[in-house]
Amino acid sequence: MNRALEKRWLGPLLVLALACFLGYARARNQRTQFVRATTGLSNAERSALESVPKLAVANAIWALGSEAAVRKMLRSELDRLPEAEGPARARTFVRFGIIDDNPDGQAAVFFQACVCDPSLCERPSLIAATEREIRARLVEPGRHLPLYLTSGHPPPP
Repeated sequence: MNRALEKRWLGPLLVLALACFLGYARARNQRTQFVRATTGLSNAERSALESVPKLAVANAIWALGSEAAVRKMLRSELDRLPEAEGPARARTFVRFGIIDDNPDGQAAVFFQACVCDPSLCERPSLIAATEREIRARLVEPGRHLPLYLTSGHPPPP
């Protein structure tokens, strides 16, 4: 009876122990690689690495979220991003300008994007940045160029 019990439990116990050892060895190897890769990074690069999951969620909400979800995400993004990250903040303001339905509000938001990233101060570069964000948006609202960027004086005759 002891022999049958040993055969029934010894095999699975041995397989379990081997699986645990292999899993531990693999996880330790991956952790070592990660630590080696991040050791040489500066503090700014480490904080950028920490914000990658948040940025992925923000991009997913931008692509597929409702207007309310996008507005909430934009507020949290502006709170999360420091003043020093001008291009990222400008991208957030451009997204907010696309969603905003008030032309005066759009003008103010696009001006804030220009303040954060001076390369967006010229109209063609602002339109190009807006079109990039529109292509990334997969649902309405926000799949068209805002009225603020399409209006203007007609060309002279």
